[in-house]
Amino acid sequence: MNQEEILLTEMLKEVGDSISEETVAEKVKQFIKYGNVFLFFEMMSLRKEIERIKEEIPDAMLMRVRMSENL
Repeated sequence: MNQEEILLTEMLKEVGDSISEETVAEKVKQFIKYGNVFLFFEMMSLRKEIERIKEEIPDAMLMRVRMSENL
């Protein structure tokens, strides 16, 4: 087995139940091809997602408070 196949097998063991094999294979291929640059862009993407979620949490909590006040 080559490095890409080994990494793909290991990643599928970890996240195969929540992410499709096709998606994992594409990410592994990008990682093998671009290495640290790929990791940098993935990290930036995750940071954006975290910020979006942080903004949604207060909105959801505020909505719950308003709903409970109407009861």
